[in-house]
Amino acid sequence: MKKLVSLQQYMMRHFMLAIFAVMTIWALLFYAYILEEVYDNVDDGLRDQKITILRSAYEDPSILKLSTYGVNQFRIHAAKGSEIDERNNFSHEFFYMPYDDEDEPYRVLRTMFYGPDKLPYHLEIRASTVERDDLIIDLSTALFVLYVAVVLGIFFLLKYRIFRTAWKPFYAILKDLNAYEVGTTANVAAVDTEVQEFNNLQQHVASMIARNAAVFADQKLFIENASHELQTPLAITVNKIDLIMDDSQTPPSLLIKLSETKSALQRLIDLNRSLLILSRIENRQFVQTQQVDINKITSELLENLNEIAVHKGVHIHADFQHHLIVTGNLDLLTMALSNLIRNAIRYTQSGGEIQIEIVDNAWQIRNSSATGALPESYIYNRFYKGSDAIQSSGLGLSLVKSILDITPGGGIAYFFEQNFHQFSVTFDNS
Repeated sequence: MKKLVSLQQYMMRHFMLAIFAVMTIWALLFYAYILEEVYDNVDDGLRDQKITILRSAYEDPSILKLSTYGVNQFRIHAAKGSEIDERNNFSHEFFYMPYDDEDEPYRVLRTMFYGPDKLPYHLEIRASTVERDDLIIDLSTALFVLYVAVVLGIFFLLKYRIFRTAWKPFYAILKDLNAYEVGTTANVAAVDTEVQEFNNLQQHVASMIARNAAVFADQKLFIENASHELQTPLAITVNKIDLIMDDSQTPPSLLIKLSETKSALQRLIDLNRSLLILSRIENRQFVQTQQVDINKITSELLENLNEIAVHKGVHIHADFQHHLIVTGNLDLLTMALSNLIRNAIRYTQSGGEIQIEIVDNAWQIRNSSATGALPESYIYNRFYKGSDAIQSSGLGLSLVKSILDITPGGGIAYFFEQNFHQFSVTFDNS
């Protein structure tokens, strides 16, 4: 996974790399230009010196005998052969300097001329030039200092001036988006900026929020209508089936089919109710500001469900070690704990045991099992059912997790230890 950085850091990093590349190319071109200028000036000086030496040779022929470099940095020796090349030939060479005990760079002009005695001569004139190594070091040092100064200047200018001013509308929009909640936020605050892209972004965000608000309103209306239109006919159908079953003239063979039909309709009613509640939870239609007594809810649920457990031969043991009061929705938390207890009773074999504990900021339920652990990766998925859960809608644990997700500080975890399924419900806001 890539490491995420802020937009400022991303832009600064690439901007500094671009500056470094541009300055490096500029330094190489500047270095070549400086050398060219130095050599050009030295060559002009060597040409002028050549003219002076030739004039002096005609005035004073003894100059023709200077065959070694001296104070005047030139030497002359007789030429052999008949071909005379009077062109100026320049070269870059190194000569050993005893005083420095190292080779020094020189620019050398070589040419030929006819002396006053009509004989050909070679003329070599040299002039000291800058050392390339020293020039590179000096240029690199100056470039480094310039780069640091430019980078620091641009960094503080970008960070404390440009970014804070130019990107202020963007971060304002981002802040509004972070605080955005469907059905609650009507619109984002308008931004005052001259940047066209930020204006476009704000307009698109406002348009998106308006569309979401319209969709949310339609969905909310659909949920309310579905709750009314589906639940009522289903309840009427179940009541009519009950009336037919209570009729003494109903044949016994028909009673069995009616009982199966009623059971299927009841599962459909429960499924519809669960889906509607999940939709309302996802749309944040429940208020979460109540103080809920978890101990009281658990006691009432155990009192109502104890007969079912006794009928099945399941023993329930409750241990309230802590008085747990949390912030949440009373109806939703009651539904969540009820589902967990009902599931435990349903999936515990006759003669099994259920343990319920309330400890500091946690509600835990454990039930014995001979079927092994549940798949932790998808037990909270909608419509997940165990192999023996034919009568289940598959929404119980999904509903529980959705309720705890919207409960401040709520959470649920599953464990399987020593042939016991365990669900631990935690409340960090208790």
